[in-house]
Amino acid sequence: MSRILYDGENQITNDYRAGVHQGVDVVKKWYQADAVIAHSDGEVVLVQTGMTNSPGSTGNASYGNFVKLRHEDGYYTLYAHLNTVYVNKGDKVTKGQQIGYMGQTGNAYGVHLHFEVRNQYDTRIDPTPFIDSDLPVASESAKLSYQAYDNVKKYWLPNVFMGSSDYAGNLGNAIGGIYLDKYRMRVHDKVKGYWLPWVESRDDYAGNLGNDIDGVQIEGVTYRVHIKNGSWLPWVNKVDNTSQGYAGIYGSSIDAIQIK
Repeated sequence: MSRILYDGENQITNDYRAGVHQGVDVVKKWYQADAVIAHSDGEVVLVQTGMTNSPGSTGNASYGNFVKLRHEDGYYTLYAHLNTVYVNKGDKVTKGQQIGYMGQTGNAYGVHLHFEVRNQYDTRIDPTPFIDSDLPVASESAKLSYQAYDNVKKYWLPNVFMGSSDYAGNLGNAIGGIYLDKYRMRVHDKVKGYWLPWVESRDDYAGNLGNDIDGVQIEGVTYRVHIKNGSWLPWVNKVDNTSQGYAGIYGSSIDAIQIK
């Protein structure tokens, strides 16, 4: 059964695309409407009601009637374009509780649910893996660490923790390898000009020590890189073959990485 629909199977009508469509649009299979339920136990932190259909609207108005929940480990879920809202700000809700009914309020061109997942920094991430699965455990993720190899000093720099304000790297010195707890990752070798094999966990590192890295892909997290003699590039929260599906600029050495 669905974790977000009361009595039906999910049918995704519009996929997540970072920076373009930052959630997924869902209907009950065979394009039917359905009641919307809380994905997990949580608290209602924001509610918007009284909205009508408004194609082309922006900001919160584009969501129409919506409910935003905060969950135990700091993650958020958001349910938009509702016809009816059944909860109020401050309410405690339980997994599977009805919180509204699907509609087409706000910037909507048909009855559906717009569903978002946001991490503990309130940054939208791809909700697709979590539609029918548990949310990430933020408290565990915060204990995970990563480190980078300094190609100039020729040694591994100290570990830093995911979710902290710190980063792995030494600005001005290109990095040639990355170790990371738990998450699947690969890097693009600037010298060889291609992506190196995927690695997962501390059993191996991603990189080719001595060769600069100019691209990084990490599944399941939000990450960014710093370009040598340049600046931090925008945060990335997905992995694909588009320009938004990796962190880096081909041909430009990376000297630091930061992971939320």
